[in-house]
Amino acid sequence: MKWIRRGALPLALTLLLAALCLAAPAAAQAPGADAPARDPVGEALRPVPGGLTPDAAAAAATRTSATVRGKRAELEQAAAKVDQALVSYFPRLTVTATYTRLSPNSTPTSRGVFVSADGPLLTGPCPGVPAATCVLDTAGKPVIAASGSPLLNAFSVVATLDVPISDYVLRLTQTYASASRAQRAKTIEARAAELQVGADAKVAFFAWVRARGQVVVAKEAVAQAKAHADDARRTIDLGVVSKADVLRLEAQVASAQQLQAEAEALAAVAESQLRTLVHRPAAAAIEIGIDVMNEPAGAPPEGLPSLQELALRRRLEMRALDETQASLREAHSAVKAAYLPRVDAFADANFPNPNSRLFGVLQNELTWDVGVRASWTINDTFATVGASNEARARVSAVTEQKSALADAIRLEVASAYYDLSKTTASIEASERGLISAEESLRVRRELFQAGKARTVELIDAETELIRAHLARLDARIGRLVAKTRLAHATGQDVPAAPH
Repeated sequence: MKWIRRGALPLALTLLLAALCLAAPAAAQAPGADAPARDPVGEALRPVPGGLTPDAAAAAATRTSATVRGKRAELEQAAAKVDQALVSYFPRLTVTATYTRLSPNSTPTSRGVFVSADGPLLTGPCPGVPAATCVLDTAGKPVIAASGSPLLNAFSVVATLDVPISDYVLRLTQTYASASRAQRAKTIEARAAELQVGADAKVAFFAWVRARGQVVVAKEAVAQAKAHADDARRTIDLGVVSKADVLRLEAQVASAQQLQAEAEALAAVAESQLRTLVHRPAAAAIEIGIDVMNEPAGAPPEGLPSLQELALRRRLEMRALDETQASLREAHSAVKAAYLPRVDAFADANFPNPNSRLFGVLQNELTWDVGVRASWTINDTFATVGASNEARARVSAVTEQKSALADAIRLEVASAYYDLSKTTASIEASERGLISAEESLRVRRELFQAGKARTVELIDAETELIRAHLARLDARIGRLVAKTRLAHATGQDVPAAPH
């Protein structure tokens, strides 16, 4: 992507310009002085109704990007963590059912002593057997001791409700705030990824247009070289040109054809890059949908410092780091809660058989209890020291990331700003250069046909014309690329927040 973001095909331009210095263009017949200059690049890059536009390319790339889908998956993970943090606010309800089978015991066991009335125990004659003495309760009834077989089956159903009182104050609120901040950070990151993919798609679109224009220029160089070589062959018998001149021109035809193949190969790579970004199949044709050769010139509307400050305010990457930093600070607060004891309220409902709280025969009765529990695991205090330091270090790391990102954004804005600023002069110079090159070629061709100019002079004039076409193409496309880069670098492609 780097060669596309720079808005140039360095290898193509290097090879093509090297060939154009040797190329020998020219039509067989010179155009009249009043004939309008032909613009092959403008004709080839003329917009087609229904063709692809930069905005359409950005929308298609964003819609189908695996990078964007990955960011959205991370957002779903963050949203799930928010739900988990919210559930932590609810009291913890635990239901436990237990069945226990005991081993048999051959020794009889007592079930206990049964007293019918409260009060002190007395001694006296046993009812029905006056001669005997019994232990009596306050109602005069004898106290009975019962024995029985050991209990082999025990059942219990217990419901426990825990309320983390201290966590509400020291942990849960911070944990929920941290998860919510992290979710907002992922939301912003997903949107930033969409904008980055869209900007890359626009730059790839312009690189493809530039490559198509370079192919046109290369084809023009081949056509002119062939025409000039044909003219030379027809006039060799007249003594205007020598055999060496003809051979030289034929060599230039071969060189121009080779460079045309190079330009077409690089154009195919640029088109493949664009198709990959917008996920358009090879069977679907791509045409240009905007006028790339008539972009109005003009300097950036604001100064560089203002644009850099605008970028720091609007860039979503900075906002995402702000939310991440806030999330980590809340997480740090939650970690520090482990320094303090936990306080929990609890309530138990117990339905056992037998019930250990009831004395006597088998009992099936619901019992309950409520209370407050304070606990402090001393070892956790020492472990919290390391966890707290780790959380604080994460906050510091994000702080430094913000500083580094701010510097990178300033440099990105400066690069795009100066690239855009120089395009105004580049466009004006290329337009003047093209007019001069066309007039120079017309004059040199007339002199050559009259035998008053050498072959090398005509070749130089034709080479300058091809260079002028390339310079005009580069200036026009370069301005569009620079505008796209500056808009993204300053955050001007971020949609305005609804009021």
